[in-house]
Order: sequence, then structure tokens, then C-alpha cells
Amino acid sequence: MSEDVAEDLAVAAAEAPTPPAERPRFRLVPAALARPMSKFASSPLTRHLATGAFWSLFGSGLSRVLALVGAILVARQLGASPFGEFNLVQTTAGMLMALGGFGLNTTATKFIAGKYRGDPEGAGRIVALSGLTAACVGGASGVLLFAAAPWVAREVLAAPQLTAALRVGSLLLLFGPVNGTQLGILMGLERFRLIALVSAGGAALSVPLLVVGAREGGMFGCVVALVLSTALTTIFCRGAVRRATREAGIRPGYRDALREWRVLFAYSMPTTLANLLLAPVTWLTCAIVANQAGGVRELGLYAAANQWRNAIVLVATSAGAVLFPLFSHLHDSGRSRSFSRAFWTSLLVTAAVAAAAAGVLSATAPAVMRVYGREFHGAAGVMALLVVAGALSAPLSVVGHALASAGRMWLMLGLNVAWAVVLLGTSYLLRSRGAVGLSVANVAAYGVHLVAALACAVVVVRSVERGGAAAVSAVSPEVMEPPGA
Repeated sequence: MSEDVAEDLAVAAAEAPTPPAERPRFRLVPAALARPMSKFASSPLTRHLATGAFWSLFGSGLSRVLALVGAILVARQLGASPFGEFNLVQTTAGMLMALGGFGLNTTATKFIAGKYRGDPEGAGRIVALSGLTAACVGGASGVLLFAAAPWVAREVLAAPQLTAALRVGSLLLLFGPVNGTQLGILMGLERFRLIALVSAGGAALSVPLLVVGAREGGMFGCVVALVLSTALTTIFCRGAVRRATREAGIRPGYRDALREWRVLFAYSMPTTLANLLLAPVTWLTCAIVANQAGGVRELGLYAAANQWRNAIVLVATSAGAVLFPLFSHLHDSGRSRSFSRAFWTSLLVTAAVAAAAAGVLSATAPAVMRVYGREFHGAAGVMALLVVAGALSAPLSVVGHALASAGRMWLMLGLNVAWAVVLLGTSYLLRSRGAVGLSVANVAAYGVHLVAALACAVVVVRSVERGGAAAVSAVSPEVMEPPGA
């Protein structure tokens, strides 16, 4: 980011009152709110966040739409059973990718955002370390899946015919983590427009490749096409990273990369453990319901309604992606007052928008669920519960960015463990209630998670305000050295 933008962020908390000429934009707002709203809207920090949020939403939204189009075309080409096998290969690789990624995308974002303005050499070491570690860990995970493919296909998936597809899909465990790490580097440099273009371009490239793969090679051809599109996207992303680091004055420091080895334990390790909780816990809750009488039908109702919870969370996480590098920069540069103000403003805005969206979706739930077909008419209550869970989980993205920017990854792991315990326990207790019970469990889990996370965030933000960045660092002073020190 250019120096003038950095200066805007530094003075955002001390802006002059908005001139009276700006007030007509809020003529329909009560006078008591017009002035602070006008001041907020005209802030350079607000404009910076809005621009980043736009590109983040654009990239993720277009990528999701293209992925949906590709899935529909492939499903129509393959049919139900082969498409299910293709999905099985994807989910198997995805489960292992949480380990292969080693949390390096988040690590790269955090430390590059904090270092690159004042310590480009340190940022270069982080670029080199994260890239090398992603390639090594991802490659090792891929080799493991390649070797174990016959056993996984036969014993775990009960589908021995998938052995060859799993072996080809093991390449995803190399390209996926490397690509994720490169996107984390771009996010740390706040190149959201570049991220959007690379992500949308990769998604657009994957659609024709998957269609051709399905037509020429069936399910196996789809796996080959998926690996090829992922590899090409990784190459494109590599070019984007080289351009962005060059413009930021950063040169990857491979020779001295191990000087930042503490980052792997203090940040990447708890991030990986936290990520490893999500997929297994979600799978276990579904398995609990599936083992009840009529459980598969209940899971169908839940899956349909849960798409709307995911919509709320997707918007919140996509728009909030700009916050992590901003929080990291403000925290690591010692701008405690700006950090606190940015956190509380972002939290309130996210909570208000999510609550409004949940209210609208709850009111329209009967009409929405009727679109899915006659069998789904009775799932309006399930959808209403799940959008409430979405409204509770949306602010957690802001809290998570704040805690992560302060280096409190082990604390975040503990919060995720609490979420998992509540979700699993409540799902088991309400297992006989099917989709409704699972939805209530989600509301309870995210409610407990939000309350506990907010309590922790208050402590962390106050610590930042009292002592600056050094007072709340969860890693060594060498790793968290403020830029220019």
C-alpha cells in the first residue's frame, strides 16, 4: 500500500468534523445521528475499507457463482452416482488439506501486513518461509494420500474403484496449500483487487476444463481437470505475488527464512488445530442425526435451510476479509486507539447488518422453503433458527480477526474447542428432534462462542489500549518487532 494510504489510516481517528455541506446525504436520519454518520462516511479509513470490501465480495461472489455453474454442468454430464464419487474425492482431499495448509495463509496475512511497511526484509523472510513450508507440508500430505489411496478407497469410503482418482487428487494437496499461502500474502499486502481477479479468473478457467473432463473422461476426467485448473490458478497467483511483492519493495529471503521459525509454533500450529476441528465436528453432528429414524430426510431439510445461514456468513467473511490486514497493521505499528476504534466500528456494523438480514430471511422463510419443493414446506422453522445462528456467527469473523492480529491464536483454539463441545453435546441431547435439534444446537454453540469471544476481545483490546502492541503479543519480541524499531 502507498504511503499516503498508510498515513490516512494513521490519522483516521482524528479527522475533523464533516462540513455542513455533507449533511444533506443524511436528510432522512435524525439530527443526533446525521453528524456522526456523515463523519464516518467521509472518513479515508471508511473509503479504504469499502473499496477492499467491494473487491473481496466481488471476487468471492463471482467465484462462487462460477463454481455453482460448473457443478450444475458437471452433474448433468455425469449423473448422480459419478457426481457423488467426484464429490467424495474432493471432500477427502479437502479434509487433508486443512492439515496440509498448516494455517499458513492466515500466518502470511498477519505477519506480512504487520511488517512490510517498516520491515521489508522481515516480510521477505515470511514470504519465503510460508511458501517453502506450504510446499513441503502440502507435498508430504499429498504423498501420504497417494500411498494410502487403496486403503482409503477400500476401507474408509467402501469404493475401491476410486483408488486411481484419489491418487490423481493427491496433487490437490500440493497446489491447494501453496495457492492458499500465496493468496494470504496478497491479502497481507492488501491487494484485494488482484485477489479478486485471480480468484475469478481461476474459477472461470475451471468451468470449461471440468465440462470437457466430464465429457471425455467421466468422473476420472473431472478429477484430472480439477487438478489442472488448480495448478494453473497457482501459477497465475504466483505471478500476482511476484508483482505485488516487487511493487512493495519486498524480496523473498530464502537464505534467512528460518529466522522466523517461531511463527510456525506461535501462529501456524494453533491455526491448523483450530481448522482441523471444523470439518470433523460438523461431520459428526450430521452423523448423529443420520443415525436416527428418518435421519437422512432430516439432514436434507437441514442442508437446504443451512444454505441461507451460509449466505449470511459468506457475506460477513468476504466483506470482513479486509479487516485482518488492517487490524494487523494497526496493532503491530502501535496505533492502539485506531485499532480499538476500527474493531468496535466493524463489529457493530457487521452485527447490525447480519441481524437485519436474519430478520428478513426469518420472515420470508415459509416462502423460501416452498421453492425447494413440497417436502421442504415444513422446514421454515429450521431455516429461521439457522439464520439466527448465522447472525450470531457473523460478528465472530470480526472478533477472530482482532484476536488473530494480536497473536492470540491459542486463545482462538480454546474458543473453537468450546464451540465444538457445545455443538456436539447439544446435537446429541436433541438428536431425536432431527433438523430442528441440530439447528438449535447451532444457535447454542454460536451463542456461547460469541459471548466468550467478545469477553476475550474486550480484554485484548483494553490491553492494546493500555500497553500497545508489545503488551499483548503472543509471540516473541523478535517475531513481533514493530516496524522501524
